[in-house]
Amino acid sequence: MSLEIQKLISLDEFSSIREEWNSLIDRSIYPNVFFRAEWLLAWWKHFGSTLGTFCVLLVRDGNNLIGGLPLFRERNGTLKFLGFDGVTCPEYLGLVVEEDQVNLVVQELVNFLMSWSSWTQFYFEDYAIEDLGTLRFVEIMKRQFSFWERAGEGRYYIPLPDSYEKYLMSRGQNNRYKKRKELKKAIERYHARLVEPEFSEINKWFPELQRLGIAALEHKTLPPMARENFSALIYDLIVELLPHREFRIFMLYYGDIPAAFKLGFIYAGKFYDYLTGFDPNLAGRAGNIVIHFILMKLIEEGINEFDFLRGLEDYKTHWTEYMRHTQTIIFFRRRGLAYYRIKFIENIIRPIWRKLKKK
Repeated sequence: MSLEIQKLISLDEFSSIREEWNSLIDRSIYPNVFFRAEWLLAWWKHFGSTLGTFCVLLVRDGNNLIGGLPLFRERNGTLKFLGFDGVTCPEYLGLVVEEDQVNLVVQELVNFLMSWSSWTQFYFEDYAIEDLGTLRFVEIMKRQFSFWERAGEGRYYIPLPDSYEKYLMSRGQNNRYKKRKELKKAIERYHARLVEPEFSEINKWFPELQRLGIAALEHKTLPPMARENFSALIYDLIVELLPHREFRIFMLYYGDIPAAFKLGFIYAGKFYDYLTGFDPNLAGRAGNIVIHFILMKLIEEGINEFDFLRGLEDYKTHWTEYMRHTQTIIFFRRRGLAYYRIKFIENIIRPIWRKLKKK
């Protein structure tokens, strides 16, 4: 077997292998929607131009694509995964690799990174520790480079049974009672109903989706949907994926009034809950009710998991106790100033700050 590293540095190069790349995702050891070409291309279009240099590393065995790292390089030499900028924050990024090729692909990529002098740091944000390909990559990288790591932010998720009643029975008695009561009240008093809007009418309902997304977070300085480039990213993803039902939008109405929405991806048997919004001025806990309806819909369709994605908000604990654990790690090409600065901030400054906040 003769492996070769191929470095793509333009969108056109990556677009030309779009189908081949998505096929690799489908058969990879840890398939997830945030590796898909549609997401990476749309994200770079709206966020990448100000961040640095596009750089996707491919591992080929002859003409066969068996692994890859979707990256970009910041101007200071830091490598990050495509899709991560601290604002859009996609989930579970890492190594893309076929299960039976993990060791070969990992070693080939690590060898390449050892010889590639154009980077100074390699930043992994919250990779899933159940992603065995990325986990193996991290293990081998640790043998070659200095690093700093910490536990990442967990991801709550709901394993979906074959009926909504079974899901309710998995909750505590008091929790179960409250859920049944609030759903019944929403249907009887507020005439709650779930709608999946037609793609052909996007120009009618997209402004409503923007309004609800902003209203739900109006206490924040700048909700994501108020950002022009983020809103444009969501619009492009809808245009690209909604007609194929890989992107789903669920609108909750109270009568004829838009009350809440959830928007997310469906891929490999999972629903990724990417964006939500609701009208905080309406009675009836619309943000909760939309989850009821969506869980029933997904169970009916045979989806096996609802992933809440990033964020440890308290409301999620009322729906599930399951959490997917993640890890954050930064590799340093050399043990220089950047390495010691991170160690100083994280090991000395941050613990002191936490103690002061508790007083």
